[in-house]
Amino acid sequence: MSIFDSSLEPIKRMWRKARERRLLATREVREMLERRFGCDPNVFDHSPLSFRPEVQGAEASRATEGLNSGVGVLIVHGFTGSPHSMRPVAEHFAALGYPVEMPLLAGHGTRWSDMRLTTYRDWLSSVESAYLRLAGEGLQVVVIGLSMGGTLAVNLSARLPVLGTAIINPYVVDVNPLMRHAGVVSRLLPALKSVGSDIAIPGVNEGAYRLTPTASVYQLHLLGAETRKLLPRLKAPVLYLRSLGDHTVSDSSHKYFLEHCSVPVEFRWLTRSYHVATLDYDAEYVLTSLQDFVTAITHDLPPAPTDCITP
Repeated sequence: MSIFDSSLEPIKRMWRKARERRLLATREVREMLERRFGCDPNVFDHSPLSFRPEVQGAEASRATEGLNSGVGVLIVHGFTGSPHSMRPVAEHFAALGYPVEMPLLAGHGTRWSDMRLTTYRDWLSSVESAYLRLAGEGLQVVVIGLSMGGTLAVNLSARLPVLGTAIINPYVVDVNPLMRHAGVVSRLLPALKSVGSDIAIPGVNEGAYRLTPTASVYQLHLLGAETRKLLPRLKAPVLYLRSLGDHTVSDSSHKYFLEHCSVPVEFRWLTRSYHVATLDYDAEYVLTSLQDFVTAITHDLPPAPTDCITP
């Protein structure tokens, strides 16, 4: 070994240690995701989830936080994705005993060509129907959304009564000024490359469409324009989780939101994840943050009558 090589040995050692920590973190998160999904996390489950607690015996002690709390949790997936990306969140709150609704948005979870036939109003309708199922049972609703699901969550929260809103890397501001012209472009170019699976963990996929309908990009632009106007109407507290390494939504979104939102916002950085943080290195931290937020805003609520929760 030369003198030059010896002088680099401390740097090489640091690099090896960093790589070992990265591999360990990857393995731990992969194991966590496998536990959450009960199988390979890349075996996709695009189906919606509707859960009501029916806890008896030994399981009752493990699921008392949400049971009879009078609170239901509405969970919304993102653009071109499906409930698969939010399933760990839904199953986490279901395990705590919360009533949970996680709809499949119109045009999602099938073929990209199905999505191009839908509008942002159809996506909102999917979320509103799930909200009404919870609210119709006398439950106060907490809305949790990822990416465009966060946009839909904010839109709904500004128009309907909610207890709180938690958003993960939400789209608020166009990432490209050409989005406003996507409707015209779609006549010549029906699809663009996929925008899904922006995940730091190697090999993990959210199961989003392999192509993005150009017409749907224009609908996303319209949804953002409407939602930005609604921001001053928010009344319930907000948890905002933002990934440092997001390659899908720009920093303009969280800056605009914080500047125009008048309700209390708890802002937290996700330092190890890309856009789909629910399936990334910060997945456990995301779950902890969401649970802490829901627990905090429900702390002073009186217990709900047992007949408000449908088993």
